[in-house]
Amino acid sequence: MINARKSISLIALISLMTAQDQGILNYQKEDYIAAEKYYDSILSMNKNNSEALFGKGASLYMQDDVKNAEIKFNESLSSREKDLRSKAFYNLGNINYKNNNLSEALHFYKKALELNPDDDEARYNYEYIKYQKKPEEEKKDEEKKDEEKKDEEKKDEEKKDEESDKENKEESRSPAKESDEKKSQDLNKAESILDALKNDEKVMQKQQLQKFKNKKLLKDW
Repeated sequence: MINARKSISLIALISLMTAQDQGILNYQKEDYIAAEKYYDSILSMNKNNSEALFGKGASLYMQDDVKNAEIKFNESLSSREKDLRSKAFYNLGNINYKNNNLSEALHFYKKALELNPDDDEARYNYEYIKYQKKPEEEKKDEEKKDEEKKDEEKKDEEKKDEESDKENKEESRSPAKESDEKKSQDLNKAESILDALKNDEKVMQKQQLQKFKNKKLLKDW
């Protein structure tokens, strides 16, 4: 596991210039408040002093003020010295690892290695997080697949329900349709019978009229 506090302590001791020995001495004695004050005194004269920004960042980190330590390490990246920038990137990697931002931690360790390929600690931490991150990504992929599978199953169920509802509606409509057809057939049949009766009545009327005419002619007044 990455020991972020120990790693930052080591870096702070190596990277600061000899002109800032008092800050290093205070840091070695674990008097981090005194170290911070010393770097503040340098920054009051030169706010862009990268070494002092780095030293203050390390002192703040050891006081568990991680948020402000991160700000100072970022500010120290303005340094022209590759070695200092590499160590600042490394410390930013440790901070992001501490905050469980694994992707960001990987990014910063990679930056550190680009500036200093011989940094074994940065390489170890980079590989360690890559190994740690891989199972997490696999787990997320599995969870994503499970969610997609559930969505597909849900859609299939909804489709089946829709088909079932459609079949039920068709079945419920079927008797009514048959009843309507029967009524229509009965009506047609009744109309046919009525037409036949009407035709028969007309024939009978004609026959009666003919008989009447015949009788009329035979009768004499």
